[in-house]
Amino acid sequence: MTDFVTTRHDAYLTPFAQSIRSGAPVVMMSTAYYHRIDPKHPAAFSRTIVHGMLRGDLGFRGVVISDDLGDARQVSPWSPGARAVNFIRAGGDLVLTVDPSTVPAMYAAVLHRALHARHFRHQVNASARRILELKQHRGLL
Repeated sequence: MTDFVTTRHDAYLTPFAQSIRSGAPVVMMSTAYYHRIDPKHPAAFSRTIVHGMLRGDLGFRGVVISDDLGDARQVSPWSPGARAVNFIRAGGDLVLTVDPSTVPAMYAAVLHRALHARHFRHQVNASARRILELKQHRGLL
């Protein structure tokens, strides 16, 4: 899906801003394209959307989970490993896939990138910390 209407400071984002101010601990990132914000990347791979808008403009400090990165048509041009890496590189924390067969490639790609790129490794560590803090806060540890 491609949205040709929404802009970075659109009134359509008001419910998201209100949810974040109310303490939403997790936000799911769509795989849709937002043409007027970042026409070259699906939202889940867009640093402009995940890092700039969600974490920056809206001040979200919680866990960002992807929508399905296993079978979603919008991300099919990328390999499963590239999907996971691109999501984390954009500022996401937790990769979701409905296709378990993609997990080994996703895991291997994230591990490889984390072992060879210091900035990416820091992102993975920050994601793990946010996820563990959420679990602890919810009594899941």
